[in-house]
Amino acid sequence: MEKSMIKTSIQKILLVSDLDGTLLNKNKKISEENERAIKEFMRMGGLFTIATGRMEDGVVPFLHQLGVNIPVVLYNGTKIYCPIKKEVLYEKKLTVKPETLEKIISIHGEDVAILLYQDSQIYTPDRNHLVLKHETLEGVKCKGLSERQVRDSFTKILVMAVTNERAKEVEKMIRQMDLACDMVYSEETYLEILAPEVSKGAALSVLKEMLEIEDYYTIAVGDQLNDVSLMKAADLGIAVGNAHGDLKKVADAVTVHHEEHAIAAIIKELDVLVKAEGIA
Repeated sequence: MEKSMIKTSIQKILLVSDLDGTLLNKNKKISEENERAIKEFMRMGGLFTIATGRMEDGVVPFLHQLGVNIPVVLYNGTKIYCPIKKEVLYEKKLTVKPETLEKIISIHGEDVAILLYQDSQIYTPDRNHLVLKHETLEGVKCKGLSERQVRDSFTKILVMAVTNERAKEVEKMIRQMDLACDMVYSEETYLEILAPEVSKGAALSVLKEMLEIEDYYTIAVGDQLNDVSLMKAADLGIAVGNAHGDLKKVADAVTVHHEEHAIAAIIKELDVLVKAEGIA
């Protein structure tokens, strides 16, 4: 880390990490090094949580593994979920007119997949190769549209494309539709369609107010463009070594590659910096 203006104790620090490409390794696992460091950080009184584009089912196993005991940010900021109470504390839904929804669904094909997130379930027109891969990577299961409730409000809509160029073509199409939304890339080929003013950063601000910890020093770690708002909302934004170039530009510091146990490296340096300040 390059920025070391940390003038507080571990007990007054909130550490927020993205999952994929940040906390998780290439096998979608939490390394022993990261797990050990996070548990020690929490044992010392620090607060740790997750801010991810994933839904509940794709996150809960990791929360149990780490023993996370404060709410987490899901769906790129659409929801704040409490793993202790097992309930949603905050949600901001995306409203889509029926005719606009039909246009979005019609884009689904061999080179594009459309996933509709509603009531902690995922619906898709067809479980094509992109959907099957997504199910395997995130440990989730998608249902057919025929099983969906007849309502037009969603947690989010995810567009998955075979290439970044194709994803940008779809983005251009959606921007021409009658849809009030915000869009962000969580991967080069993953375009997230969210309710207006929804982001990880906005949700982080809500979470701090909810926990009454506005005075905590917040450190956020991420790797993709959907983490830009998170960097800006935190006191210290750190990009992992494998992060998107544009995220590195807005981050306050850059740490090691996520395969090198980035969260453990940050916690180790954080401990050194706090001790160097002589703060107990």
